[in-house]
Amino acid sequence: MVIIAYEGKSDGEFFNTLLDKYGLDKNQVTYYDFKGKDNLFNINHQHYNEIEGDVSIIEKILLVVDADNEKDPNPNRGYDASEKALKTLIDDLAFEDVSMDYFIMCDENREGNLESFLLSILDDKQKECIDNFRECYKYELSDKWAYNTFYKQKKEPFDFNHKNFKILKAKLENLYEE
Repeated sequence: MVIIAYEGKSDGEFFNTLLDKYGLDKNQVTYYDFKGKDNLFNINHQHYNEIEGDVSIIEKILLVVDADNEKDPNPNRGYDASEKALKTLIDDLAFEDVSMDYFIMCDENREGNLESFLLSILDDKQKECIDNFRECYKYELSDKWAYNTFYKQKKEPFDFNHKNFKILKAKLENLYEE
């Protein structure tokens, strides 16, 4: 059994789509939605108790979180803080005979979230369009807002073979290797 553990509902939908696009069997993966980044970092969370109860049949776990913005006053925000917290979590969980890895969702500046990651693969013309809209709108518009406004309604707006997907694709394929 392999596990993908993540922050929230939209992550699960994303991974369902991504596994399909890469021809990976979704039925071999168990998803754990922690309903928030801070919950995923909580070693006492009930999901970790469930996983520990099944640890004898679990082969691999992929932990996925958003980088968020390091200026956010909450702990574990920003790429470096998220990575440090993930490494500590993996050490603290210490599941024997279980391969654990992580992926941090972010843009090319190592900030943001799932939506930032998706927007980072748009072509320059599309990025410029979003930037121009943000500039003329004069309000802070998050990547989540931009994604939900301009791209969510499209069925397949993203190139899942884009170079920014390379690391994530490799980590997903690794889940299926014996």
